[in-house]
Amino acid sequence: MAADTLVKPVFKPEISFQVDTQVFEERSTIVHVTVHEFTLARIWPTTFLVQDDGARKRLLQAYHIAEYPMWRYLVPGDTFTLVFEGLDRRCLLFDLFEDIPEPGALHIENIERNKSDVYRVDLETDGNY
Repeated sequence: MAADTLVKPVFKPEISFQVDTQVFEERSTIVHVTVHEFTLARIWPTTFLVQDDGARKRLLQAYHIAEYPMWRYLVPGDTFTLVFEGLDRRCLLFDLFEDIPEPGALHIENIERNKSDVYRVDLETDGNY
């Protein structure tokens, strides 16, 4: 019988266990929009959050609403969700602004900043936004 030879492993970590003092946060701002009338709606990729200093935060994702050029029929009580880049820490107020080349743009002004960066807004329509 041949004897099995055990080889003891050598521990040579190739990663650092030091804590990195630079922490990179991934932040986003979420806006839930509730409609209160029957309407056709869509969201353009040129929809932004405009901070009180004028800086724009771009739309990252949209849920339960059609993206331009498609349309979606919404009924009272329907909600869609928009996810944007995170607001700057010094921002206190912002606007939800759809920058489009036709009438009927979504524009909700002076939304007050909160700690969670999750917002609920109501969309009253008159045939458009």
